[in-house]
Amino acid sequence: MNTNKEYSELSWISIILRVAMSSLFLVAGINKFATGLGYSAEQIMLSFSKTWLPGFLVAPYAYALPFVEIVLALWIFSGQYIKKAWITAAFVLTTLAFGMVVAGQHAIAASNYVYVVIACLGLYVSRYDCCDTSCKKIK
Repeated sequence: MNTNKEYSELSWISIILRVAMSSLFLVAGINKFATGLGYSAEQIMLSFSKTWLPGFLVAPYAYALPFVEIVLALWIFSGQYIKKAWITAAFVLTTLAFGMVVAGQHAIAASNYVYVVIACLGLYVSRYDCCDTSCKKIK
């Protein structure tokens, strides 16, 4: 039987995961802007130049990624519709991991897949998140 203490601990786990993943996305997005959006996108496109992924798909992704990362950081941190935010984060992280596998960057892909698991954990414990304004409290 679950106790209020267990729910409290799960709520804290959810909040900690939200802060951790938000900071990860925020710093990743800001770093891409700090080095220059064009330069950052070119580096991403260059890493896929000798792969089977077509440039017309890589280029828009590379230019959109910093914006997506910052929006995801703010969305997850805010707690609004947190389940949808975690699902979106897991999808974005999966696409990043897939791209790294295609580019032959298996160590980076493995790290990204760990982040996918963390996003899934965030999704799982989000039902206990006392700061999520879009869901009802568990009694």
